[in-house]
Amino acid sequence: MTDGDYTHWLDDCYSVDSEGLRSYGRATRSPHVPYASSRIIPRDTPVPPLIVADPVFKVAARLLAEQIEQFNVGRLLHVSQTVRQVTPIRIGDVASLGARISDRVTRAGIDLFTVDCVVRVGGETRIETSSVVAYAGGDEANTDLVDAAAPGIVMHDAVL
Repeated sequence: MTDGDYTHWLDDCYSVDSEGLRSYGRATRSPHVPYASSRIIPRDTPVPPLIVADPVFKVAARLLAEQIEQFNVGRLLHVSQTVRQVTPIRIGDVASLGARISDRVTRAGIDLFTVDCVVRVGGETRIETSSVVAYAGGDEANTDLVDAAAPGIVMHDAVL
């Protein structure tokens, strides 16, 4: 696919640095991320592909907000995700991100969206993701309790 095939294309929007990698290692507490406490991380260190989860979620939320009237991020539920790492990204890489909604199905007031994203460095595809998210909305879904609880558990405006 080309950049034009994506609804949103963000050039050079994500920079991979050693502090971000250390933060990711601490946040995930994964025993497979030995650099969480390392002082010096070599620039050619491969980076886990899910380090891009934050910018991918942000652009996906932006896409959904454009599709859903009175969008409330508190009504989102992440259902599933596939990640394909073509080539590892590395410290020092500056990545571009493309995203599009490839499918939408509505059942009983719940919208199921499939959001496809690609991460490229220097025009080369490094990571591809496909996520299915559910959004509770519409007349059939009782969303009063979700709307009341969302401000206390979701950082509003942080993702858009």
